[in-house]
Amino acid sequence: MLELMRQWLLGLTCAALVIAIAESLTPAGTIRKIGRLTGGLVLLLAMLNPLLRVDGEALTRALTEYRLSLDGYGEELEAENRVLMKDIIEERSGAYIQDKAKEMGISCQVVVEAESEGDWPVPQWVTVSGALTEEEQALLSRTIEADFAIPAERQIYESGGEE
Repeated sequence: MLELMRQWLLGLTCAALVIAIAESLTPAGTIRKIGRLTGGLVLLLAMLNPLLRVDGEALTRALTEYRLSLDGYGEELEAENRVLMKDIIEERSGAYIQDKAKEMGISCQVVVEAESEGDWPVPQWVTVSGALTEEEQALLSRTIEADFAIPAERQIYESGGEE
């Protein structure tokens, strides 16, 4: 690519130099005006020369390869976006449950696990760590079930481990 640019600039410079020399040698008047017009057309041709030599088949092939690489890149970004969205939903859901527990006077740590169902990840499992009484556990379990539709069977309570 750099070699092509070098050749193009060299050709353009040579054409400009030849035109300048021809113009300086031409007598004033109509002939000089015709020489300038001809020189301008030659310079324009030297500028457009790379476009005139474009290999359409090679250009089509290169554009197709570029498009295919972009498609693959788009799929990678979409997969990464899904992972990030899952992480955000898990983190915010856990923080929400932990805040609700704090409002109820319950001290605990909460970890939420989400699974991708359809377009968005949905919280499926909750692990609560802390020293909870049975009443606190039942109250928190009902709150989680009401707010996240996670049944008690998918709620795990571990004693201790409180930070």
